[in-house]
Amino acid sequence: MSAAAAQFFIADPGYGRLGPFTIDDLRRLQENGAIGFDTPISIPELAMEMPLRELLQRLAAAAAAGPPPLPFDREESFTGRTGDDLRVLLLHLAVPLDEFRNFGWLQDRRALAIAAVGLLPLVIYAVFRSPTQMINAYWAMALYFSTLWAFFFYYVFPTPEIRVRTAAFSFFVTGVVSVSALLIVYNFWPLNQVNLWTRSESWIVAWAGYVLAVGLPEELCKAFVLFVLLRRMGPLRPQALLFYGLMSGLGFGIYEGVKYQTRENFQFAIRTSGQPDAYFAAEYYLLNLIRLTTLPFLHAIWTGMAGYFIGFADQFPDRRRGLLLVAIGLPAVLHGTYNTFGGALGLVVALISVLALNLYLAKSVEFERLLQARR
Repeated sequence: MSAAAAQFFIADPGYGRLGPFTIDDLRRLQENGAIGFDTPISIPELAMEMPLRELLQRLAAAAAAGPPPLPFDREESFTGRTGDDLRVLLLHLAVPLDEFRNFGWLQDRRALAIAAVGLLPLVIYAVFRSPTQMINAYWAMALYFSTLWAFFFYYVFPTPEIRVRTAAFSFFVTGVVSVSALLIVYNFWPLNQVNLWTRSESWIVAWAGYVLAVGLPEELCKAFVLFVLLRRMGPLRPQALLFYGLMSGLGFGIYEGVKYQTRENFQFAIRTSGQPDAYFAAEYYLLNLIRLTTLPFLHAIWTGMAGYFIGFADQFPDRRRGLLLVAIGLPAVLHGTYNTFGGALGLVVALISVLALNLYLAKSVEFERLLQARR
């Protein structure tokens, strides 16, 4: 074998001796900036060490003079070639370790975003894994999924005037203030009486109970923050109120998700499973998964729909009553219908809700022209 294929070692003071490398490997590493001309190179066959610059000069002189003076030849084999390949990759494979050690990864937003999305559930589990911290773990996990939905909605419904602070305000005011007020109202007549209709064996009565005692008050609860925003910030485009409605719906969903995880889901799974522990655990898991993912999404869709029509009601005061009736009534009916039937029919209602919001948004220009024409 030629001298160009001989093997050398890099005498790195930080990592120790790296290699072996061929002379071509060393040239490529120097050209890529991984090593410099002053990097010490070890030559085991001669039990000596010299800078890369001197080694290159000696080899160049030896090539001009004739046969190489160093016994660099060795027999190639599959094992040898594989080892050469791995050794060439060694410095590149060590790049993540270097980045982590010098904290360069903190400047890489893409890496941080990927790490946050993928690893936050593990962080939550590690921090709140003790039995006494389970409630905090539920809250943290619900907030994690709500944040993912928020970024998704921001990408799908881009609106230039959206402000992060206002979106956070919509989220937390609904999750903390509005829901607390709603729970108090549920204790008084007539809501507490109408709520009993949801237990009726007649689907018509149950549907009316779910619409009037569940859908209507909950949609009013979530829409409350949108009226606050209009009062504080002045006119807002329907598209902006749609997005803030999405955030308000997520705020409601995070509270309801944790509430159901810690109480209703557990009791419901016990009542309906009638099976050994493994089946109960499976149903409880699926109920919790839905409460963390799809149901907050649906709450957001219904409140986004309300925000859309509330925005037009503010823009066209002469049509306010009808638009506000649609803004609250339509999501309330969809919400109550979904709760009444669930299952396959509930899936149809959910699909109609998503399609309706997208179609309303797509036809917003035509809808605005219609409202202007009928002034």
